[in-house]
Amino acid sequence: MAKKKDVSQAITKVSPEFELPEFLQGEVQGLERLKEFVVPPYIKIVQKQASDELLTHFGTGDVILSPANAVICEMPRNTKGRPLEDAHTSFKIVPIFFYPEWLTWNPVELKGTEPAIRYRTVDPNDPVVAKARSSKLRQEPHPDKPELKIRHVEHLNFLVCLYEHSLGGDAAVLSFSRGEWSSGSKFANLIKMRKASLFGCVFEAVLGHRINDKGDWYGFDMCNPSDCSPWVTEEEYKVFEALHKEFEKLHADAKLQAAYDTEPADIDPASTKASTEF
Repeated sequence: MAKKKDVSQAITKVSPEFELPEFLQGEVQGLERLKEFVVPPYIKIVQKQASDELLTHFGTGDVILSPANAVICEMPRNTKGRPLEDAHTSFKIVPIFFYPEWLTWNPVELKGTEPAIRYRTVDPNDPVVAKARSSKLRQEPHPDKPELKIRHVEHLNFLVCLYEHSLGGDAAVLSFSRGEWSSGSKFANLIKMRKASLFGCVFEAVLGHRINDKGDWYGFDMCNPSDCSPWVTEEEYKVFEALHKEFEKLHADAKLQAAYDTEPADIDPASTKASTEF
């Protein structure tokens, strides 16, 4: 594994060549159609199976905001750059909006030749929903390459705002699927147990190390905050309520679209081989 380099500031800073020239600092044109879809950034855990490019800048277990690759929190490490045994890191969030989405993923063997996402829907009555929820129907032969399998997956998507964090303000997608679906389901139940508007609640995302006979990876264990109030302030509530209504409308108008990580290891980390690294 490549050692982590202290390049977070360089990654999040806009390079000089992307600074807007003076002659372009006028009326903005041609973006009308681009505004038809809102694609929030997503919260990503750097897994040990991530690309070499990503592991050059970050270490396993770091949490970043993609695609800007801004650091949310870092995993404590030993002198060799490996995560400390039983190490934990966390950050706080406020959930703003929740919605499920169902995707059909192409096999990783076709990466570069076919899109990673073959089909997607937010319609709970779509036939793919039943397939995604059935262990017997979840995988099917690829229509053109029957020796390979496509996979139907239910994604539990939470639009959240980082709380008491320098990157807070804009909402990002915190998504749970496959090996982490149960963690997302538990988070949904934890929210419901508050018996309050979801955007009035503060939670903590604790990074947890998973391991089974198929492999190991990091996921989020959602819990009540350990060092602050579990509730937002009245002023914050009004801001988050407005955001909630905005995303609710975008979803109703089919203009909200989650960006998913297409790296094979992050799509299904439990499918990778077991590791003795940790």
